[in-house]
Amino acid sequence: MNPLFSNTRIGRYTLRNRLVMAPMTRSRADGTTGVPSPMAVDYYGQRANAGLIITEGTYPAPMGKGYVRTPGIHAEAQIEAWKPVTDAVHAKGGLIFLQLMHTGRISHPSLLPDGATPVAPSAIRPAGTVFTVTGPQEFVQPRALETDEIADIVLGYRLATRNALVAGFDGVELHAASGYLPEQFLSSGTNQRTDLYGGSLANRARFILEVLTAMTQEAGSDRVGIKIAPEMGFNDVTDATPQETYRYLVQQLAAFKLAYLHVVKTKSAFDYRTSLRPLFDGPFLAGGGLTSESAQTLIEQDNADATVFGSLYLANPDLPQRFLGHAPLNAPDRDTFYSPGGNGYIDYPALAGSSMNRALRIHAYGGPDALKIDNIAMPTAASGQVIVRVKAAGINGLDWKIRDGWLQNDFPLPLPATLGVELAGEVIEVGQDVSGFAVGDRVMGPVGGLGAYADFVAIASNTLVKIPVGLTDERAAAIPVGALTAWQALFEAGELKRGQTVLIHGAAGGVGSFAVQFARRAGAHVIATAQGINAGYLRGLGADEVIDYRTSSFWEQTKDVDLVLDLVGGAALANSWQVITDGGRIVSTAAPDIAAHTPAGKRGVWFQMRPDAAQLAEIVGLVDQGAVKVEVSEVAGLSDATAAIERNKTGHGPGKAVILF
Repeated sequence: MNPLFSNTRIGRYTLRNRLVMAPMTRSRADGTTGVPSPMAVDYYGQRANAGLIITEGTYPAPMGKGYVRTPGIHAEAQIEAWKPVTDAVHAKGGLIFLQLMHTGRISHPSLLPDGATPVAPSAIRPAGTVFTVTGPQEFVQPRALETDEIADIVLGYRLATRNALVAGFDGVELHAASGYLPEQFLSSGTNQRTDLYGGSLANRARFILEVLTAMTQEAGSDRVGIKIAPEMGFNDVTDATPQETYRYLVQQLAAFKLAYLHVVKTKSAFDYRTSLRPLFDGPFLAGGGLTSESAQTLIEQDNADATVFGSLYLANPDLPQRFLGHAPLNAPDRDTFYSPGGNGYIDYPALAGSSMNRALRIHAYGGPDALKIDNIAMPTAASGQVIVRVKAAGINGLDWKIRDGWLQNDFPLPLPATLGVELAGEVIEVGQDVSGFAVGDRVMGPVGGLGAYADFVAIASNTLVKIPVGLTDERAAAIPVGALTAWQALFEAGELKRGQTVLIHGAAGGVGSFAVQFARRAGAHVIATAQGINAGYLRGLGADEVIDYRTSSFWEQTKDVDLVLDLVGGAALANSWQVITDGGRIVSTAAPDIAAHTPAGKRGVWFQMRPDAAQLAEIVGLVDQGAVKVEVSEVAGLSDATAAIERNKTGHGPGKAVILF
């Protein structure tokens, strides 16, 4: 599998692929107000297939503006204009961070409030020109900030971070590269101060660290990243000892536990990626002139956790699909990088049918290539359906049984077929004749067949229930099939009554743990078979007796069982006929052929769960009240799903294993 299309963790988020859209100035905002253009909704929404989008540089306060038609995040109108942008990205399953960019001396009085002079650590005029409303203008000599002014600039970053979260951004990135204010403080060539923000390396790094402190206090460190570009030299910034400077800075970042460190490769002969990566204990983003092949190599050699693409993403809104299909790439039109209007902004063509929808699919019954991650068509909502962006899906025995061919005669499938039978996620589209659900609702439920292991799933709304606020996606995904199977098998197929005895095989798993609790709540005597290490767990759920099937013969230790709930099949099922009472029965979820092997005078039935939203809602209410416990044994990323399914087959911890999307 191409490692670019595996999951990786960035702060509190799981990226669905390792392709990051770089922050790129596009100059489409209102030149006077800094309000993002409505076209930005389309621009970022078109590229929501990235694992993460980092927006164009956005000024945190009016004095931070450095270019025409760049957006801000300090005013209410700006915040409101960003909200539909984040909504558009989230509706397609994407993540988006806002880059905060204070340009410092890289500005011009015509761009600043009341014609103010740009500010900098020191009054050193940069060489070159800045593009203004009237065209290129020579940079002016900036005004050196007074020591007591710096706290206000740090406060501006804090408030901008707060505003970004209000606007719906998943996090923020500090732009500490390209010769802007943070790098101006850091670099000896632009910082000749003699106070606590200048002179020593520790003093020159102080501004960046104070800004990060403010940003992380607002957002949490796992929603804040930083971008650096050692020796880029852009905007006339220089440093006497850059290797020492950046090693020191990155070492200081360790205490923050940031979401990521974003390092741009420059023309420097020194390999900063290799030098800095070991110093940063967290996700490492690498960018700068990458191709699909070079990015894949970075991931394969563990030289980056995610890879960052700029102009290629600008020109190819469907870049992941093109990489997957080795398709030709659109060429970036540099003449329209910063021009107003939609040309070169939202009009780059996408491949036909290039919407990204990853799915874990079975291609063969058994073998190393049985399961693969494919890109499949985006679903459409038929009448009565909603489209759910999947956040988590529960692993079930059906997954490995189908994969290994155990049930290919019972469930004939046209391969490839998408696995997975239950999910938790967010509604992103509502079809006709659907009531009770709206875009943005968190929902959970059984799929009613296969297909849950995909980014986007079309599902009948009458099988779903809303997820309570206090229930995580992982725990929600561990409930539907297990809980409904346990409930229906016990009380519908098994007709369990108060005072009866029930024997549950495979009691520590997802179905079994619910069955133990439901049977106990119903007043039954509960006997469970499981590995001995799970005995304490099962007694805590309400089991009266726990028999270690690895060391004991349950049929020698118990008798007069009214109902056997068989979740494992094999020898456990075969020996269960010895312990049931006259009139008792065995309900099996593991043996489709149980009827053919039921002894004369005995009753055996193979059981399959049916979706029942009302029943599921009742169970979820019990979970929400704390009356029923949900145990998640393992949370795996999609890239680790095949191994997790195998572990589910051969034995795992108590409860349910879940795949996180």
